[in-house]
Amino acid sequence: MTESVGFSFDPRCPWCYQTARWALRVEELGALDLSWSMFCLELHNFEGDRKDFDPDRSKSAPALRTSVVVRDSFGQAACGRFYAAIGRRYFFNLEDPSREATIRGALGDAALAPDVYDQALGDWSSWETVVADHERVTQESGGFGVPFFRLDAGKGPAMFGPVIKEVPSDDEALALLSHVVWLIRNANFYELKSGRSQYPDLPHIKKALAERRT
Repeated sequence: MTESVGFSFDPRCPWCYQTARWALRVEELGALDLSWSMFCLELHNFEGDRKDFDPDRSKSAPALRTSVVVRDSFGQAACGRFYAAIGRRYFFNLEDPSREATIRGALGDAALAPDVYDQALGDWSSWETVVADHERVTQESGGFGVPFFRLDAGKGPAMFGPVIKEVPSDDEALALLSHVVWLIRNANFYELKSGRSQYPDLPHIKKALAERRT
């Protein structure tokens, strides 16, 4: 059985990226049909009236706005490819995901035209769509962070997570999906959480930890 899942993401979250790598692999294995929606952590954590939030000063808004145009113009699969591409450039190649060059490069990696960036940043409605996606998750499902998984093509029960450190083997990836879906569909289940004593094995994480120690 293929599960249709809405996946909310912020391109600057390494934990979300690891979960997306797992989800994309499970989609390749035929057990998931992914649809993508935007979640802006900076907007969610903004102190003050959200109307005063300035996307031009946001580090995630350019990539999120580009993701909107990719998804709405070229489809969900293209959006997944773009998110995977910008994640590789950020978390492995240490490129700034808010920079125009990084976003244009990721578009090319995903077999998309680099000028999609111009379309996204030149049309204010792309930001309005980001906000609409974000508010739909927070208001309908109580979303408060990413990764965020919503079943039934993004219209069913939902839950924050799963949060994983590394991408599992194919057998474990499929097993994880079945467990996650069971928990989300169980209306009696609320939360299961452990401390994070280890971090994803990503160059971005290693760099950030090294900088923290200096």
